[in-house]
Amino acid sequence: MLLHDNPHEADIDLRKNTIAEYQPDARLLVRYVSWLEQKRGDKVMNSYEGEGVEKTTFTFPVYDSTLLGFVKAAKGTKFMTRNYQYVYNRNRIRGVQQEKKAIANATLRDMELLSGILSRYVLGGMTKSVLWAEAVENGVFLEILYKLRELLEP
Repeated sequence: MLLHDNPHEADIDLRKNTIAEYQPDARLLVRYVSWLEQKRGDKVMNSYEGEGVEKTTFTFPVYDSTLLGFVKAAKGTKFMTRNYQYVYNRNRIRGVQQEKKAIANATLRDMELLSGILSRYVLGGMTKSVLWAEAVENGVFLEILYKLRELLEP
């Protein structure tokens, strides 16, 4: 026997459970929406060129402190999945435009998809740090947060 005789009740339970599971973490991240709106299209990373650093010397990126706060907050959420490459392969996502289209079309049942895209930039940025800046500049972080707010807020 199924838990619910009525499939509509199962959908309602799934919706309630998904919201209960993800809403606290989404609220933590949505606090960054106004900052991301301000920074969309702007540079949030500079190269350190301090005293004694020549053009041929290895330079390292310097990030906006709010961006680092966002990344740290995101890393501690349920949205992080190390299997993000699987999400990209399964959904045939090959670029920013496909990411944005997938985000725009996401429903409450697509939390794995949204988590995968967010994880690619947050976790991938741990080794390829330019990804963090790209996600701010191209608006991917912002669009994910808009979608989370739309799906998870009552």
